[in-house]
Amino acid sequence: MTAADQGESDATGHESEDVRESNASLSTVALVTGAYRRLRTTPRVVLVMVFAGLVVAGIDWLRLHDLIPTTGYAGIQDGRVAVLLSLPVTVFSRASVPLSAFVDLKPQWLVWAIGLELLNFVVVVSAGAYALAQLLRTPLTTAAVVRYAALVGLFQFGPDVHIEGAGLLVALPVFVIWVFVLVRLFALPGLLITGASVRTACQHSWQRTTGHGWTLVAVIGLLGLLSHLGMSVPLVGPLGSALVAGLHAGTIAVFLTPRSLER
Repeated sequence: MTAADQGESDATGHESEDVRESNASLSTVALVTGAYRRLRTTPRVVLVMVFAGLVVAGIDWLRLHDLIPTTGYAGIQDGRVAVLLSLPVTVFSRASVPLSAFVDLKPQWLVWAIGLELLNFVVVVSAGAYALAQLLRTPLTTAAVVRYAALVGLFQFGPDVHIEGAGLLVALPVFVIWVFVLVRLFALPGLLITGASVRTACQHSWQRTTGHGWTLVAVIGLLGLLSHLGMSVPLVGPLGSALVAGLHAGTIAVFLTPRSLER
């Protein structure tokens, strides 16, 4: 097996001894600081994420100023403390259009609303896929982008998981299960970008995250809280979310990369 083949095996989930030793010593601080260092050495990723955040902020502005009903984001200035949880690398939006608003829209407004949704989707997919590929130092393929886009679409257009206002007996189990799934599939976005199939990426993410549960809970919680704080800024909230998304991509890359590549 060549060195390149070995590197590909590591990226897609077959752990070498170097990877196992590196992952064994991973901590929340190591993942976050490693991600920060990776972003400092790959500034083009930060620029792409900033651009994506500005585009999403522009889409929000258009949504808030057209005639289609929108739902605004309640931030910390509204007394709301939240943790924004996402599996794929995501730039959150401060303005969303509820599904009910699409009913009875005139054709031109329907095309306008769908167009903005698709533009938002394309920007988030493109920025996230590019960031992961650059930070993982792997080439992007069409198949990998399509699989990653399907994951983003599932989270962006699928049903939201909301536990606010739910009773403790309902909210606590839902929250625990949701966080458990996010932890065990933490590496899934990165593995998809390296070219793994959905099934293989899920299996390998489940294996790779074994033994790192509390570390990843802390990372996910920190990223989610930072996203909420960034999103609380009026008008340019998506820009703050985009910077956190870059950090999210960095933590995935560090988690999947042997320590030797961090030196």
